[in-house]
Amino acid sequence: MNQSEKQREEQPASLRSVNVLDYLVVVTKHRAFLFRFVALSVLVAVIILYLFMSKWYKATAVIIPPKQKNSLGLLSSVMRATSPLRSLGLAGGGSDDLSQFQTILKSRSCFDAVIDRFDLMKLYYTDNKIDARKALEENLTIALGKEEVSLEVSIFDTDRQRAADMANFFIESLNKIYMEMSVKEAKSNRLFLEQRYRQNLRDLKDAEDSLKTFQKQFGIYSVPDQIKAAIEAAGTIQSQIALREIQLGILEKTTTPNNELREQTLLELNALRHQMSTLQVGDVGKGDRFQVFPPFDKAPELGVQYFRLYREVELQGKILELILPLFEQAKIEEQRDTPSLLVLDSAVPPEKASKPRRLLITAIVFLVSLIVGTVLTFFVENLQKGRQESQAEDREKINQIRKALNPRNWFG
Repeated sequence: MNQSEKQREEQPASLRSVNVLDYLVVVTKHRAFLFRFVALSVLVAVIILYLFMSKWYKATAVIIPPKQKNSLGLLSSVMRATSPLRSLGLAGGGSDDLSQFQTILKSRSCFDAVIDRFDLMKLYYTDNKIDARKALEENLTIALGKEEVSLEVSIFDTDRQRAADMANFFIESLNKIYMEMSVKEAKSNRLFLEQRYRQNLRDLKDAEDSLKTFQKQFGIYSVPDQIKAAIEAAGTIQSQIALREIQLGILEKTTTPNNELREQTLLELNALRHQMSTLQVGDVGKGDRFQVFPPFDKAPELGVQYFRLYREVELQGKILELILPLFEQAKIEEQRDTPSLLVLDSAVPPEKASKPRRLLITAIVFLVSLIVGTVLTFFVENLQKGRQESQAEDREKINQIRKALNPRNWFG
């Protein structure tokens, strides 16, 4: 050992500079241990992965909601706000359907149907459905597709055919449950619309009967036309009264009181005045019975009553026009048994296993074992250096003691 190496060893460890070559020396020195450690770790990982860990296959089915759930579309737009299915998901058009689908797929009813169909309690080694549901939920993946217009239902299983069958059965169960809920909703809508339809028929009949009674009593069939005709008739009568008054005035000055023409003109004048009075205040003898022309002094009141009754008939008629198509559609929807969702891709047995990813796991084990092995080599090297330094110090102390006990050195 030369002088420089001695000086370097005598320096404190904190003052020594770190050299990459020192690390390489340590690694190469313990290369056999490092190789055995890494090889053993990778071998154990490979044995576990290929002999003890089962292959898991992923089968995926893709569904999309129908463009229009109802054939007529009107009932959907009216009833959507009160639909009980809305409480199962989020708001918004097509996203509503996808949210409802996700909720139904994760429901207890859907899970139990799959568990019973494939005997998953035995497959998952559970003695109750609660644990079976948890295990099934861990193997189920539900995700929105691209642009959030489709829904992907994926199942992981150790059997590729069973994975595909389970994914497809999930879709069947979803469609069945969704149709049952849709039928219940349609039945509820039908009962409500039927009740409202019956009530509307009664209200329309009452309104028509009230208008009919009013028309029979007062002879009001068309207020604007009858008032117009009455005004024209009053104008004609008034002109005739003026003409007869002129004729009577001439006759009074030119004839005797008992003149036949004078008496006839007076009678015609009185008759015309009576007709004008009838148009203005009605026929006192008839009271409120049928009259062709409504009296002018009662025309506003009769017009208001007529328009109110006519408006009620029109209103009930419009309500009937709205409710009747909804009622008929609700009856159709209640009997509808067509699928409520569209299967874009049915699940098929996967060709490759999805997990475990053996090559990736093996590579990770290799890197981790290499790092851990390298750390262990430096740890072992430090232990060896510490032991060697301790042994050197012990030998130095023993030599000092021997020198001190040597009789030759007692007297200098």
